[in-house]
Amino acid sequence: MQRITVVGLLVTFVLFSVDAAAARYGKRQLWGSIAYSTKTGAYGYAVDRKTKRDAEAEAFRICGTNCDLLRTFRDSCGAVAARPKRVASDTGASREIAEAKALRKCGDNCKIAVWACTSEK
Repeated sequence: MQRITVVGLLVTFVLFSVDAAAARYGKRQLWGSIAYSTKTGAYGYAVDRKTKRDAEAEAFRICGTNCDLLRTFRDSCGAVAARPKRVASDTGASREIAEAKALRKCGDNCKIAVWACTSEK
């Protein structure tokens, strides 16, 4: 009987430890990034990467040379709005929010050039 109680207490302790760690670190965090060339309009994006560095490297790799704008986001969305000689970017909890914020920053006659969202939002 005493042995069962000790084992039960140990199992309970382990379960509470796992729950505490999960609460401390939250759900997994996924990174996304958009690279954009203000000269050519070329872009590249990466989503659901484990690190910020991985997301940025992949976005730049896809975009190619001459990319000079980078918007990085975690567990959310990013968008780039552009018109000739004007580019703006922003992030948001959803695609719609990120696009609206980027368009507001960019001003009149801007259009969304690219958007991307991680799967965890």
